[in-house]
Amino acid sequence: MGKALEVAEYILERHKDELEKEEIRSLSRLRQIISPYSEYVSSIKTKILGSLAPYQKEKNFLDAVQEVVSHASGIEIVQLPIQYSLSFEEMEKLGAASRIDKSLLVASLLRAIGSETACCVIGNQYSLVKFNWLNEQYAVDIDKNEILKSEKAEEFIKDSKPRYIFNDLSFEFGE
Repeated sequence: MGKALEVAEYILERHKDELEKEEIRSLSRLRQIISPYSEYVSSIKTKILGSLAPYQKEKNFLDAVQEVVSHASGIEIVQLPIQYSLSFEEMEKLGAASRIDKSLLVASLLRAIGSETACCVIGNQYSLVKFNWLNEQYAVDIDKNEILKSEKAEEFIKDSKPRYIFNDLSFEFGE
C-alpha cells in the first residue's frame, strides 16, 4: 500500500485547492452541522437512551453523556492533508475524523440527549465540547475520550485557548 498511498497523497496535493473550495468551513456552516434532530443523530440517541432504560434525565444524564463519549471513542482523530468535512455517517464508517468533525458529532449527541448548553469549543490546536449540568461545568476531551468536571473542565477549556464557542442555538467568541 506504500506506493498507492504516495500516489493518493500526490493527487490530493495536486487538487487541494479545488477540493477545499467546496469545503468552506464557515462558522455558520459548522453551526448548521450540529443537528440534534437529524435522523442519524436520533438513531444513535435512541440506542444510547435505550441502553439506560428506563431513562430519566435527572438520574441518568451523566450516564448518557458517558455513553455518548464511549460511542465517539470509536472515531480516531486524524490530521487530514486538506480541509475536508466528513458527515457523521462517514466518520462512523471510516472510524476516523478531524477534531472539529468529531466535536460536532459529540455536541450533536449531547444536544440530542437534552443538553441545551453543549457547545463546541474550537481553539488554535484543539477542539472540545463543553456543557453544564446541575450548576457544574464539564468538558469532553475529544482526543482522550474523557469527561472532565468543575475546575479540571474550566482549566482544560481555558488551556485550549478557545477562539469560537458555538452550537446550533448560540455563538460567542473565545479569548
